Amino acid sequence: MIFVRAEEVNHLHDLIIKFGYPALFLGCLLEGESVLIAAGFLARSGYLDLNLVMLVALAGTYTADVTIYFLGRKKGQGIISKFPVAKKYYPKVKSLFDRYGIWAIFITRYLYGLRLAAAGSMGLMKMRKGQYLPFDFLSCTIWAIVIGGLGYIFGASLEALIGQIKHYEKLVVLFIIIIGAGIWLLRRVWNKRQKENVN
Repeated sequence: MIFVRAEEVNHLHDLIIKFGYPALFLGCLLEGESVLIAAGFLARSGYLDLNLVMLVALAGTYTADVTIYFLGRKKGQGIISKFPVAKKYYPKVKSLFDRYGIWAIFITRYLYGLRLAAAGSMGLMKMRKGQYLPFDFLSCTIWAIVIGGLGYIFGASLEALIGQIKHYEKLVVLFIIIIGAGIWLLRRVWNKRQKENVN
């Protein structure tokens, strides 16, 4: 989620420079790590103010969480049938909640694809507002500080790494194909030998 292509990084930079904090807010309404990393880096470059970056990111992500949490409370089980993503992730979120309790709010914040699903699931599970709202606010605050700070401190290094990854991505894909073909071939040979042993 954080490691995006170099072209995407440049595109995010252009959007944030052009539209400023509203672009950051809208980006953080969704899975906003990449946008926040880019904004943190731009704050280091002098285009944005880091404190405002963190506040806007907090506002965006908390707004999204609270909206989806109340949607989950209101719609109940109906939300699962209407949204395939909710159906897919609800069991995972419930499992984490059963195991870690309210700390699942913090855990799902950093698991790709689970943040918004977790907010809806917490509402669906009827977690008390007095529990969810303050804990989620604290979770959003820590997330905004940590991810924004990473963008500010390591943004240039991440960008350089992304550029290097781009140069080698074809080799990586080729390597994955070779490994996959090797596993498929080994399974085929294994299955053939198993059939021969049975006969």
